[in-house]
Amino acid sequence: MKHLFTFNNKVETIYPFLKGVVAFIEQHSLEKEEELSFKTRVIVTELLTNSIKHTTGNVTGLELNITDDALTIKKIDEGDPFHITNPSAEWPFTDLVDTTITIYADALNGLFAKVTAPYNLSFYTESYPVDDVILTDISEHFGLVIICRASNSFVYQYNPSSKQSIFTVTINLA
Repeated sequence: MKHLFTFNNKVETIYPFLKGVVAFIEQHSLEKEEELSFKTRVIVTELLTNSIKHTTGNVTGLELNITDDALTIKKIDEGDPFHITNPSAEWPFTDLVDTTITIYADALNGLFAKVTAPYNLSFYTESYPVDDVILTDISEHFGLVIICRASNSFVYQYNPSSKQSIFTVTINLA
């Protein structure tokens, strides 16, 4: 079952929008677990917050696709490509295909992106041992760590001709 939602990029509408997304998933998924609902709420909230902060468009598309095996959440918005603070990485990543870029790291987590094509990234995280850590700064990209941890797959694609950013998140159901 596939459905396209349109979000108006206004912070005050995140909660009602999220309720509609979760209701759709609960209505059409065989997987009725609280864990799926929690993961969906966390992921969609982070994706919409990202749109509010970074898109140049008035709306964001959120496409849900539910199959027996997976829930796929695809967020589509307009604007500049995903901002990477790594000085060795600049769009397009033509010379970096099949390499890994560090996006964010703190004392607890590392967020990395494997460059799969000049305008495509596949995110993953690593956890570090906790030894009385005090975090003094949370990166702009910490929400992406949360999405990675709540999903089985998290990828990004930028289309320079349409200026569309596409984030695709998959949660395995089987």
